[in-house]
Amino acid sequence: MNGRFYWLKLKKDFFKRHDILYLHSLENGNEAVLFYLKLMLESVDHEGELRFNENLPYTPEMLASITDTDIAIVRSSLEQLESLKMVRITDDGTIVIDKVKTMIGSAVDNDNANRQRRYRESQKDAPLRKVTHSVTKNNESKSKSKSKSKRQSKSKRQSIDFFSKKNTFVEPTIEEIYEYCESRHNGINPQNFYDYYSAKGWTLGNSNKQMSDWKAAIRAWETNQKRFNEGD
Repeated sequence: MNGRFYWLKLKKDFFKRHDILYLHSLENGNEAVLFYLKLMLESVDHEGELRFNENLPYTPEMLASITDTDIAIVRSSLEQLESLKMVRITDDGTIVIDKVKTMIGSAVDNDNANRQRRYRESQKDAPLRKVTHSVTKNNESKSKSKSKSKRQSKSKRQSIDFFSKKNTFVEPTIEEIYEYCESRHNGINPQNFYDYYSAKGWTLGNSNKQMSDWKAAIRAWETNQKRFNEGD
């Protein structure tokens, strides 16, 4: 059965954040920071919310168990985290970590990932296939007639092959989208981009035209986002 897996995206300056530095400076600060990270990881598949079930919120004892943290550390850390507004506890006992919503990454662990893996593996053999194709093509050319009509027919077939290969589109993975957005520092949410075009079948606009270059679509998304921001 296909499933979705999640990860937490931490910036490289995470441990230089003022709230993390302050929390780290307190007594048992190392344990408090580690407890905070564990809470965030526990909440990634619920968009930053922690609750045992609909009817029962987590107790400090339950949190100590699932995070393998001393109960005294759990209680003191929760107080510090709430006072620093790093977490908030609602009236029904739900623990909410708002920052997690902007730090979640996810992908579907299914045939899409397998298809991408098979494609990458197939590219390893591409040079050999190219050489084999060239040798075969030369041998076939030697046996063909030199007539003008056959040369035109061959040229036409090559043209069709060229455009057929050129229009082949390979759906990107969420990891590839994330890496490209990070490299451009464009502030685009990779998950939103992936979900939007995945739902459209990777077509452009209202034309239902198959996308040929997902990186170009990201750059267009950047331009539209910039115009929207400037309009504000």
